[in-house]
Amino acid sequence: MTNNPGPGLPRRSFLRRAGLLGLAVAGAGSAGSLLAACAPSASSTAAGGSSGSAAKAGGILKAALTGEPDSLDPAVSSVYTGAQVYDGIFSKLLDIGPNGDLVARLATRWTSQDAKTWTFDLVDNAYFHNGEKFTGNDVKYTFERILDPKTASAYAPLYAPIDAVEVISPTQVTFHLKASFGPFLTNLANNGEIVNQKAIESKDPARNPVGTGPFQFVEWVQGDHITLKKWDKYFRSGHPYLDEVDFRFLLVDQSRVDALSAGEINWADAVPLQQLPTLSKDPRFSYETSPVAGIPDFLAMNVTKAPFDKKEVRQAIAWAVDRKAIRQIAYFGSGEVGVQEIASGSPWFDGVDPYAAGPDIAKAKQLLADAGYPNGLTIRYLGLPQYPELLKTGEIVAEQLKQIGITMQIEQVDVSVWFDRYSKGDYEISSAYQERTIDPDNFYSLVVKTGGSINAMKYSNPKVDQLIDKAAESTDMETRKGLYSQIRAIVQDECPLIFIHYETLNYLMQKNVTGSTVGSTLELGLEDVAFTG
Repeated sequence: MTNNPGPGLPRRSFLRRAGLLGLAVAGAGSAGSLLAACAPSASSTAAGGSSGSAAKAGGILKAALTGEPDSLDPAVSSVYTGAQVYDGIFSKLLDIGPNGDLVARLATRWTSQDAKTWTFDLVDNAYFHNGEKFTGNDVKYTFERILDPKTASAYAPLYAPIDAVEVISPTQVTFHLKASFGPFLTNLANNGEIVNQKAIESKDPARNPVGTGPFQFVEWVQGDHITLKKWDKYFRSGHPYLDEVDFRFLLVDQSRVDALSAGEINWADAVPLQQLPTLSKDPRFSYETSPVAGIPDFLAMNVTKAPFDKKEVRQAIAWAVDRKAIRQIAYFGSGEVGVQEIASGSPWFDGVDPYAAGPDIAKAKQLLADAGYPNGLTIRYLGLPQYPELLKTGEIVAEQLKQIGITMQIEQVDVSVWFDRYSKGDYEISSAYQERTIDPDNFYSLVVKTGGSINAMKYSNPKVDQLIDKAAESTDMETRKGLYSQIRAIVQDECPLIFIHYETLNYLMQKNVTGSTVGSTLELGLEDVAFTG
């Protein structure tokens, strides 16, 4: 077993936040206590940084992404790199700030008349890049389009509680919900990019994105780059600083590091984990990360297939797995040991880990015997060679399970094959992940609830379903936290999945680039990025 997983495909170049496995229902709650639903982003800057230098207007940022977008239509894009690009093109009603609070964007104020009625006052100085003035009609059109089955938007479940969007005036809209919905505001902040009907219907929105954001789309040269330029009519005074952003597609980890070292680019996504300890301290660069903006990775088990139809087998694996060893070997010590669907820095984290005392080989063997497998068994793991840390996790788990008499055979398949088989339940055990889990509802409504769009474990528990619905309907954060603790206790005991690791995201840039942060929505926020003098 080697410590180097080798070259592979960055996950963020395959699935962003809304594919079968990338969907993140974002959510955190309503006003008041729920405004702090997302933990603050944290960053560290390498020694010798220029954080004390003043930002200046102008310049072209050459940014390297881990892959090429699939589409720049925010309603249908399913690749994370698409969001990294169109984040600068579109604006939302509100956003999630660096401290985890909700901040105004196209909305200047939002109030709830009751648990099912939300009114938003809108800016009066925003223009789309086609010259159309932004009004409440654009808000109504945006969400009706997302909810229209013809759009086939994976975001539709995020906004299913919307009954109607009423345009009160050009600068005011009211959302009427079917029922109270705790994640509503953060859903808007996470996935609510506002589009313009005329722009959508006049040209292909996948290739001709038109928003009210800080940057205007210029060109997309397939396989090479996408260029954006400063929008002079941007409604936020003094932003953006940059004149232009040139996104380059560099899939190979080392190619991004080499280009940054050579000065060919200014900013790079996804620092190679095996180089993170050295690059994060390299005085040539600045380094940004966040303790809560990342990806929970887990072992998924198909509970409809033997032997995983027996809880004791699933629990035995949970007690046999050494998550600390996996973090050290597969993730080079980065991130943190997986405990829950969110990171330990999240305000939703309750710290309860029933398998914290593991690995416990004797207990795992006894559970296997209780399940009717005293002499062990053979299982099949569906592996992804394109995702090195996930495949390496499988290899490590296979070695660890030998200690309790389980032989785990690894079948490596292409990512498209894996995606199809995993989503259909044509597997026994595999590594999976869920991007952008900010609110627990992001995870449990989709991954755990009966019939959930990402419930590839085929898990079903009516009591858990009831608790998930109750938590989503609540608008009180403390109440919701208590409900999610109850949900976790049941799921951890029945064990359809085992959290393995929480992978945090990392950016690297030249010393004269300032304002780049890793936000909880995993968007880039380039309107705040600038070059220093």
